[in-house]
Amino acid sequence: MRILLLSVLVLAGCPRASTSNDTTSGDEDLAFEEERADANALPASAEVLAAEALLADGRPREARISLSEILDGTPEDLRAWLDLGLAYEMLDDPGEAEGAYRSAITHGAGSSAQSAEILNNLGALLRDTDRLEEAIERLRQAVALRPALASAHLNLGLALEDAGDDVGAMASYRRVIALADHEPSSRINLGLILLRQGQHDTALIELRRALPLAEEPADLAALGSGLRQAGDPAMAVRALTAAIDGLEETPPPALTAELALAQFAADHRPEAETILVQLIASAPTYATSHYLLANMYAAREAWTDAAREYDAFLRASPTAPEAAEARRRLTFVRAQ
Repeated sequence: MRILLLSVLVLAGCPRASTSNDTTSGDEDLAFEEERADANALPASAEVLAAEALLADGRPREARISLSEILDGTPEDLRAWLDLGLAYEMLDDPGEAEGAYRSAITHGAGSSAQSAEILNNLGALLRDTDRLEEAIERLRQAVALRPALASAHLNLGLALEDAGDDVGAMASYRRVIALADHEPSSRINLGLILLRQGQHDTALIELRRALPLAEEPADLAALGSGLRQAGDPAMAVRALTAAIDGLEETPPPALTAELALAQFAADHRPEAETILVQLIASAPTYATSHYLLANMYAAREAWTDAAREYDAFLRASPTAPEAAEARRRLTFVRAQ
């Protein structure tokens, strides 16, 4: 997930909560409403504003050319450097984007607000490229310069979680909640960490609070998985159904399988089995669906059907982490 503070309201969206069963791909760009207002209040020349209009219109290539020309004459213009980095990110050129952000740092401190934005975007990019140590350093600098920059706290939490520092990540997520209580990802990620720590009741509180705030399919998918694991399958079904309905493309098999698990946990067992049967037909290479369906058949003592699905799973994925357990269960159901 990328959480970028943009110097102009170019791309709006919601951040993607990180989960161990990630069901979406791609990055989401976010500027909190309060931060957009602050960013747009930063000094900008007419030429920079015109380039930002190109970005807002989805024309990053033209914006890049314009911003490069501006910076040839005024290399101290940090807002132009920030926008140039954004243009390169929109052009899927992270190397040049990083160079633009680093050039901004080199060419002057500027206002603390601008510097914090640049450090935030650079830190997010460094996290994306698995350079966690520097990412955390840059993001700590950003929040030190601008303690109310919620998106930087969120990026810092994500980087700390990636680095295995759950305690630090939780502190960052709680800071985001204090600054922007309407933002769902911080609550989702906090809830998922609490869930990993075995604090199911506290996790469930945070996840339930996040549900009315979540709109993006990625957030809803993470929420659904967490709610199921925390013991609220009914709300999990609601979140996962909304996640699937919000996608313009065919949902990833893992997301559909998660919905089947939530339906089963909610005691909607025929619906759960139907989802998996349809998933096997539409995504035959997704072997996990055979294993899950076999477990559901075994739960209602449909031994022949369960044996067939365990066998199909093992033929499709003989080295999967669940393979040893599947072999044990296959032996058991065949003996019934």
